[in-house]
Amino acid sequence: MSSALDVIFFFAGFLSAGLSFSTAYLMLVSFRTIRSEYLLGFPIGFSFLGLSYVLFGISHILPMLADLANWLHLFLGSYGLAFLASSYLLKKGTVSSSSSGQVARWSLLALIVLGAFTVLIVVLSTSIFPPYQLADALFRALNLGLLGYIIYSLNQALRTEVELSNVVLGFTFLTIEQYSLFLWTLDREFAWSFVFAQFVRVAGLAILTAFVIRGFQRK
Repeated sequence: MSSALDVIFFFAGFLSAGLSFSTAYLMLVSFRTIRSEYLLGFPIGFSFLGLSYVLFGISHILPMLADLANWLHLFLGSYGLAFLASSYLLKKGTVSSSSSGQVARWSLLALIVLGAFTVLIVVLSTSIFPPYQLADALFRALNLGLLGYIIYSLNQALRTEVELSNVVLGFTFLTIEQYSLFLWTLDREFAWSFVFAQFVRVAGLAILTAFVIRGFQRK
């Protein structure tokens, strides 16, 4: 990538982080007000996404930290999406039955333990992991699966909550971003897909942030 594109990616990363942290803060305020268990996963998930995007930006502006930043970007990004997906699982378990709710709570706890463990390993050493390009492809595929579950859950909720259509649109943009990045991991010649993914991601996060802000304005 050229130095000009690196600067663009740096700003795209930090803009994405700003949107994610803003959404995380607003969702945390909602949790403090409503006190529903499933809401807690949203500020945690978006916070991890924000950290992931910060590391993405750093990897393009500080080459000496690029390797570690890229690995942490992968882990934290998938971890953030896993928290968001578990939030919808937790919501579904809370609504359906107490036993499903227990499963969802244990899943959330498992994510916390697994995330702390994997981040610790990455900080200590990256030598035990497969080549970065292979890991990149695997994580993008995982992210597509997590986003697929989120969109599936939202589509079910649309039957009673029509206003969630904007949330579906926002996560659809994030799915397109991950698919574009997945294409890039398969063939580095698809440089356009990497660039395209940055703009789609910012658009998707902007839609999600705008939805949360409008929700607060209606209260």
